Amino acid sequence: MEIHHLIETGNRLEMQKIRHVEGSEEPLYVSKFLYKKNDREAVIEMPVSQGILVPLKIGEHYIVTFFTGKGLYRCQAEVVDRFHEDSLPVAVVKFRSAFEKLQRRQYYRMECLLPLYFRVVTKEETLQILRDKQEGTLMDRTEEDDTIGTRNYDGMALDISGGGVRFNSTFLAGAGKVILLQIPFDSPDAKELQNLFAKVLTATPVPNRSGLYEHRVEFVLISNEERERIIRYIFLEERRRRKKNS
Repeated sequence: MEIHHLIETGNRLEMQKIRHVEGSEEPLYVSKFLYKKNDREAVIEMPVSQGILVPLKIGEHYIVTFFTGKGLYRCQAEVVDRFHEDSLPVAVVKFRSAFEKLQRRQYYRMECLLPLYFRVVTKEETLQILRDKQEGTLMDRTEEDDTIGTRNYDGMALDISGGGVRFNSTFLAGAGKVILLQIPFDSPDAKELQNLFAKVLTATPVPNRSGLYEHRVEFVLISNEERERIIRYIFLEERRRRKKNS
């Protein structure tokens, strides 16, 4: 049950309350590992959901997923205490199961409302954009120069991660299509990420919203630097939200 070889101070974690009613859907909370209290207990920040602090109750049981430099680990945990440490609300969780290593690569997904623009690109345009990226000339182009980067369709991002985006749009892009995304991040680190390739994994109608479609897309042909900028943007935005609500 020892955890000091797996989790480090500052590692993000996600918590989902263990269901007591079959078919119920519990919300996902975001928190941060602070330090190990002993071999079976750890102190974490009080989690947030949609930017709002969630006061955990003693005795509640959760599935906890830790995002570490050594991979993702999951276990069951019980909230056994809560208090303030240097004015920061924290909780103590006690591990009730062994840690399970998750094999599939995952990224923390942040809920948001970000306008975006996209269009389906052809194979020829994809190759041209890749050449421009390598030559460092892509950001010099304008819509008057050529059609690369033309903003044909509007969308609204609902959540984003280092792996992809979920967004709604009145335009339906078919599953399997490659699109070029333009997301105007409000961040010095990420504002230049204006041309991101993504593959449409699913595109489905939004229930009770005629003419609106939800898309789940995965970033493709993305550099490590671009992905790290997105992850950093998410980290800074989460920190800003925490400060705003503290």
